[in-house]
Amino acid sequence: MTMVRIALPNKGRLNQSAIRLMNRIGFPVPESSNRTLLAEFGKGRYQILLARAQDIPEFVEMGAADLGITGLDLVSETGRDVQQLMGLDFGRCRLVVAVPDESAIDDVSDVRDGSTVATCFPNLTRAFFAGKGLQVKVAEVSGAAEVAPQIGLADMIVDLAETGSTLKLNHLKEVGVILESVAVLIGNKRSMEEKRARIEEVTSAIESVMNASRKRYLMANVPKASLPSLKTLLPGVSGPTVMNIMGRDDMVAIHAVTNEDEVNGVISMLKSVGATGILVVPIDRMVL
Repeated sequence: MTMVRIALPNKGRLNQSAIRLMNRIGFPVPESSNRTLLAEFGKGRYQILLARAQDIPEFVEMGAADLGITGLDLVSETGRDVQQLMGLDFGRCRLVVAVPDESAIDDVSDVRDGSTVATCFPNLTRAFFAGKGLQVKVAEVSGAAEVAPQIGLADMIVDLAETGSTLKLNHLKEVGVILESVAVLIGNKRSMEEKRARIEEVTSAIESVMNASRKRYLMANVPKASLPSLKTLLPGVSGPTVMNIMGRDDMVAIHAVTNEDEVNGVISMLKSVGATGILVVPIDRMVL
């Protein structure tokens, strides 16, 4: 029996979102601790491996896992030979260059040769500054890069930022962006050939969950006279579904799928044409 092993981060900013995604596609992965964990689902057809996010690109390249969820920043930093299958809808952040607030540097172009940069991303950092024609010294740290300028370890840092609040808290200002990162699903290239059918089951399930997360299912009773306008205002997936209501000749029931960020406007429009019994519900999955 073909078994597909999927590696997930066992802690950190991607952990809970990755586990939540697995739960939504039918893999009830337990909340993780910091330890490595193997769990089987689907009568042994799938196995979940919880591991450090920074190790997942290596695990996938070497075949210890067939699929993995990790950050694009880590895939790019490690340079591992894996197949990027899709971006996911969580883990968005930026890999930025930041300097102390009092620094005269306001842009990366102001950085001088010989400056010291503290970072957990030495490869991306060297490549970025080399691309700018700058030679910098890289001080590799395993974490807390933001304190490096305060203790005299570095002139600036390269680190991940989501909202920028951590930078402000440490009196740092952003002067450049190296990479826009997001959680990604990656695959082992050999597994993509040898286990294609089973892997496509997983990727299709993930795609259906992501499609559904941005949509809402809407139901309402509307006057028949309003149908011509509703067919253009509520396109749904392939047009709204219209059904007769027992005992009513003047009203029909409509069902449609709409974008989450358009729901409030659609409700207002429906009310303006006399709709009643409006329901909006989340969608578990949507296969396009």
